[in-house]
Parts: sequence; structure tokens; C-alpha cells
Amino acid sequence: MPDTQALKFCAEILPKVSRTFAINIRVLKGELYRAVLVAYLFCRIVDTVEDAEDLSIDLRNRLLDEYMAFFETPALDPQRLNEWIALFGRLDPSDPQQRLIQNCPSVFAVFSDLPASTRAIMSDCVLEMAAGMKKTLNRQQSREFFHSLQTMTDLEEYCHYVAGTVGIMLTKLFAAYSKSLEPSAARKMADLQLSFALGLQMTNIIKDCSEDNRRGWCYIPTDLATKFGVPIAEFFAPEHHQQSLATLDYLVVKTAKHLDDALDYTLQLPRTEIRMRLFNLWSLFLAVKTLSKAWHNKDLLSGEIKVKISRCDVYKTLAPTALMVTSNALLRRLYHRFRDKIPA
Repeated sequence: MPDTQALKFCAEILPKVSRTFAINIRVLKGELYRAVLVAYLFCRIVDTVEDAEDLSIDLRNRLLDEYMAFFETPALDPQRLNEWIALFGRLDPSDPQQRLIQNCPSVFAVFSDLPASTRAIMSDCVLEMAAGMKKTLNRQQSREFFHSLQTMTDLEEYCHYVAGTVGIMLTKLFAAYSKSLEPSAARKMADLQLSFALGLQMTNIIKDCSEDNRRGWCYIPTDLATKFGVPIAEFFAPEHHQQSLATLDYLVVKTAKHLDDALDYTLQLPRTEIRMRLFNLWSLFLAVKTLSKAWHNKDLLSGEIKVKISRCDVYKTLAPTALMVTSNALLRRLYHRFRDKIPA
């Protein structure tokens, strides 16, 4: 049986570190719910370490190395875990990310109660993501003030580490916990899993590009911007808005094709797996709605108005997908109400 207090902490901290995924994860139940909940929090810890700009890059590399070691040994050493937490220095419990770090023994407690096969799937995801974040840190080390990706290959590699690893894990967990997923459907999902992850992550990169730029990061590949006639360091300068918007439109169209694959991925799940379907559908429909707003939208570059869907739109998305969850035809029709606003 899971540790009740530890599970309570995990459930309470989730919406504080991610409102969107808190909605999706709560639709799952039982062991699969606990596995996805804990896996997300583990991945959030990786992201928090990578983003901790008040810590040196050397220390962040060390933190990631030692964090990875916890998943490579058969039994967790509580003392080593406490020593790892102490490396962060003074943590602020009012900051949800830091509170998660401070209380990560609770996350590991829930993890330890899961079956060994489930833990192995989760560990593979965390290890690959953490290794990828170390690569990102090394890129930062070579650029003092402005960090950018050089090529589309760099962007896809980054998306793989931060999202593709999660997509692979979810596909394996769905296959393990579904009672009716056919082997042929599972293989089809495995073929599409990375495209699903790329679609979701690239949607976030597009909508947040101006905000990322303010903190010294640009995920728009340098060679893509150059192709459209924009120096990457001047991507958000008003005199380049026309070319920069064309660059973003290119990425929107490319991302929409990934989301098309995400719909096909989700519809491979048996109609009886309503909770698994909803878990995917809510992420997908929120992404395609966001992407349709991003198409040819100058607000992406000014940063004065955030390109996102409202809380009301979020709930308007949840209701119809819940009603249509067992009908592939109706889901496709609803999806294309938003997808068709973006050129094919």
C-alpha cells in the first residue's frame, strides 16, 4: 500500500508546479495515476535543477549526476538523498519548485511502493531526461548572456529530452496498464509517440518565445531564422517582425503536423480506456487551440499580450472531449475545428 502522507503531498504539490498537467493526471486512477503523478514530479525536479540560475553550472551538473544515481541503484539511501537536498542550500518553502525539492523523499516513498516493472519504465525516462538536461547546461556554459539553439536538429533533440522521454514512458505505461490494447495498436503508438511529444513541446516553445527571450533564451533555431533573413539575436526587433513572423508561422505549420500524429496516437487507445484517452485528449486539444491562436499572430513577438487560451476555454475543451471520448469520428471533427485554422 502507498504511503498515505507521501501520496497526499504529491497530489497537493502537483497543481502548484503545473496547473495544466494537474488536470490531466487527476483523470487517471489507481496505480497508473500514482506512477504518472510521481514520474511528472521527478521530471519537474530535473527541470528545476536545470533552471536554477542562482546555482553554478558545475553545481547543477553535480546535482543532476547524483540525482541520476538514485535511479541506478536498487535501494534508495535516505542519508544520501538528504545530503543531495542540502546541496541546494537554503530552500524557500513558499516556492512550490523548492518545496518539491525539499520534500522529494515523499515522492521517492510513493515511487518505492510501485511494482519493479513500473519503476524501471519511470527510471529510464528520468535518466534520459537528466542526461539531456546536462547537454543543455553545457550549451549554456559556452554562451554567457544569450542562449540559442543552432539547428532544427538541436531543437528536436531538446524536445526529445524534455518531452519525448515522457512520451516513451507514457506509451509503455499505457501498454502495461491497459487490459485491451492490441499489440498492433501499441506498435502504432510507439511509432507516433515522439511526434506527439514534439507537438506539445513545440507549441509551448512558440507561445512562450517572447518570454523565453526576456530571460536570455531563444529556442528558435539560428539556421531557421537565418533562412528567413533574421539574425537570431535580433529576432524580436520591430524591424524584423515580418521575417520573424514568417519563421514562427513555419514552426506553427510543422508543429500542427505533429499534433495530427498526436490525434492518431490517441485514437489507437481502445474506446474502453476512457481515462487514458482523456489524459491525452485534453493535452492535445489545449495544444491545437493554442497553436491556432499562434498562427500569424504578431503578439508572439511583442510579448505584450500572452498568446494562450483562457481558463474558460480550458473548461470548454474538457467538457466536449469527455462527451465524445468514445467516438473517433466526432473527436476528429472537433479537432479539425481548430486545426483547419492553420494551413495544411
